[in-house]
Amino acid sequence: MGRMSVETIANKVSEDKKREIANAVVKNRIYMNSYGKYSPNDLTFLFQEWHVHFPQVKQRMGCIGCREAVTMFWENVNNYWNTQE
Repeated sequence: MGRMSVETIANKVSEDKKREIANAVVKNRIYMNSYGKYSPNDLTFLFQEWHVHFPQVKQRMGCIGCREAVTMFWENVNNYWNTQE
């Protein structure tokens, strides 16, 4: 998934969902910095949103690489939104 996917998805997300995703990304980052692991609720939400936008690309929360990929994707989407403001 390259930059195009980030921009494409970022531009498709509703304003309400955008706020929810951005909030989950920030809360997960804070949790990671504080506890050295993912925030369970925020990680679950980010995976749910992943599967809404990429139903054909299965990711499992039990897979370390999948967790990294999903959280990195939403971090990139959030960064894109921040550069567009």
